[in-house]
Amino acid sequence: MKTTLLLGLFSFWSSLFGYDVKIRVVDDQGAALSGASTKIAFVMFRNETDIEHVGVTDKDGMFSASGRGEHSVFVEASKDGHYVARLRRLPKDKDLDLVVVIPRVLNPVSLYAWDSRIGSSVRSAHFPIQNEWVGYDFEVGDWVSPHGKGKVTDLRFRFRNQFKGYDDSVKNIAEEIASSKRGYAARKEEWTEEKFKRDAGKWDAELEVGFPGEKEGLFEEPRFLDYSQLKLPHNAPVEGYMPTWRYRASSYSPRTARENVGFFLRTRVMLDEKGKIVSANYAKVVGDFQLDARGFVMFAYYFNPVANDRNLEFDPKKNLFPANFPGANVNDP
Repeated sequence: MKTTLLLGLFSFWSSLFGYDVKIRVVDDQGAALSGASTKIAFVMFRNETDIEHVGVTDKDGMFSASGRGEHSVFVEASKDGHYVARLRRLPKDKDLDLVVVIPRVLNPVSLYAWDSRIGSSVRSAHFPIQNEWVGYDFEVGDWVSPHGKGKVTDLRFRFRNQFKGYDDSVKNIAEEIASSKRGYAARKEEWTEEKFKRDAGKWDAELEVGFPGEKEGLFEEPRFLDYSQLKLPHNAPVEGYMPTWRYRASSYSPRTARENVGFFLRTRVMLDEKGKIVSANYAKVVGDFQLDARGFVMFAYYFNPVANDRNLEFDPKKNLFPANFPGANVNDP
């Protein structure tokens, strides 16, 4: 009883006078970084001023502050020669003891970098056919012929979905069709019944991600830093690639894309007569493959066209896609 009372009093006084936030800043090899610029902000609601504590880390990479925010806690860490870390929406009602990784800037290079979630480029990720493998060319940024302009299959998808009726919000089919037709006409696009079913229907879907060649595949990287500019390690791994990956999704249930996920990919593999890899290209996918059951997938990839170069640290000023290429406005390394 006495222990419970003491804990209750401690929680009460902490909520009044604030909570302790301690951060230890390290690089991607785990070495403590002294002199790193840091900020700990206790975030208030709109129209109120956040309570900020700014300083630098000590010889052990440590920095701390105490306070109380009404909304959340925000942490930022940076140092010359390293990528910035920003941790948002941290819990506001407990003490925090955090290790913050700010990777080193080593050797940013030119890559093909594309994000289907930027602008209207998501339309190019619509699956052109069902129940058959469809190749995607990283260097061209399009489906492989005859479905697009691509020539080499770096990654391939096999998709299928099933129509489960119309969404519950569709009360009057005739009115919805008329409205849909007006929308397509305004965009100067052809309206079809299949497009209407895609837009207004409920769908279940399955997606298989695969590769055309032996020893090609993808590797789910456990060291994903969602708060960092550089979210994945600098270099793709040598081993551990899986040949296939599967997803399921429904248009009428919560999104299935996982958070804090990233992949490395090995493609364009060439083998010698003994089955040993003599040449391969590497890529990374930042975030999960986001399958939309209506018929498209969203993802962001970085592709290194130099054979056997596992470096995937991207220089945003050197995107090999032209500046006007849809989805090429990628700013993170």
